[in-house]
Amino acid sequence: MTENQRLKIIRKFLKETQEDFGPSLGLTQAGYSDIERGKNSVSGRIKILLKREHNINLRWLETGEGKMFTATIEDREMDSDKLGSEQHFFERLQSEIERLQNEVKRLSAENNSYCELVRSKNLIIENLESRINQK
Repeated sequence: MTENQRLKIIRKFLKETQEDFGPSLGLTQAGYSDIERGKNSVSGRIKILLKREHNINLRWLETGEGKMFTATIEDREMDSDKLGSEQHFFERLQSEIERLQNEVKRLSAENNSYCELVRSKNLIIENLESRINQK
């Protein structure tokens, strides 16, 4: 049995529809459906949310071993740490995306300057060629 199939078992056990369960994992019904059908895998972020929001035993989700649910204080603290490090990762990723977007803008402006310079030089060359041909 796959993680995706066990995810469906969890949802059915909780007597929730895909439309109701998906948002608890930050997903639309369609996004959640893609995971249940196996089109997409169960990501680390989804696993963290399953554990935090629904007390799901990740060992059971991944292997089928143990109980479906867990609710120890230690597990909740570990989830908080993982979510914090994941949040830090996404912040760093967002920062890198912004840096790259600024670099693309800078390079685009530089490229436009070079293109304008080339057009200007081509006009000078055409003007000189025209003068030479008139003589």
